[in-house]
Amino acid sequence: MRALVTGSAGFVGTHLVFALGKQGHDVLGLDLKGGTDLGETGVAFASVLDWKPDVIFHLASSCSTSGSIERPLETFHDTVLTAVNVLDAARLRKTPVILTSSVKARDGETPYGAAKCMAETWAREIRSMYGVPVVINRPGTIYGPGQDGSEESGWIAWFCKARRDGLQVTINGDGEQVRDLLHVSDYIRLMLLQARHIDQFDGRVWDVGGGDENAVSVNQIVRHLGLSYHNGPNRPGDARVYIGYNDAPGWQPEVRWWQSETLA
Repeated sequence: MRALVTGSAGFVGTHLVFALGKQGHDVLGLDLKGGTDLGETGVAFASVLDWKPDVIFHLASSCSTSGSIERPLETFHDTVLTAVNVLDAARLRKTPVILTSSVKARDGETPYGAAKCMAETWAREIRSMYGVPVVINRPGTIYGPGQDGSEESGWIAWFCKARRDGLQVTINGDGEQVRDLLHVSDYIRLMLLQARHIDQFDGRVWDVGGGDENAVSVNQIVRHLGLSYHNGPNRPGDARVYIGYNDAPGWQPEVRWWQSETLA
């Protein structure tokens, strides 16, 4: 299989490229960190025409909800325009696209959620109009080794870094927000399964996460890690509960958050 991975230098992209290579697939990775701006017209076209991939894993996007509030146009460029250009390139050869969206596309209450929702809408319309196979995933909190967390995004990695460095963290709101933690290895397994069985997953939005077994509150993680903290204001668009439906056939998360090496 020839795979094109956008956002290949990001947290999930790095794991995906490694997994594809380990299975013997040919991989072309494109990332803004490497100087490839897929938000620019023609860049995705050239890559698809030259590489002729069998599948495109589209991961390139902004990843910060709070950052999107401060920099909405940047979020639009990095999330919506990149998706539009990649999907338009896929249209040329009807190349299947596995699009990583976000559980926050459910509500779209922030520029980040709205951008993810726009990308999903464009993907569905490209599929409907041109017959391009499209798989849309809506993961929630993905975590695991190699994640570069900050106060803006990647909160599990940020909390682990705070434990390591003895930093105090801010809990936005009362800390009773619940998220189902999805280990990156489980998400990679899902995408590889989807690539092998595109027809089975095509045309659906798959709302995936760690499931009920991995549902945990922010306060529980803080206590588990023994962190020093203080409470700050609520974040805009911060839903009380996000738990994936996890109805993807042939897949269920295997890693439990309390057993993972990241949170051990």
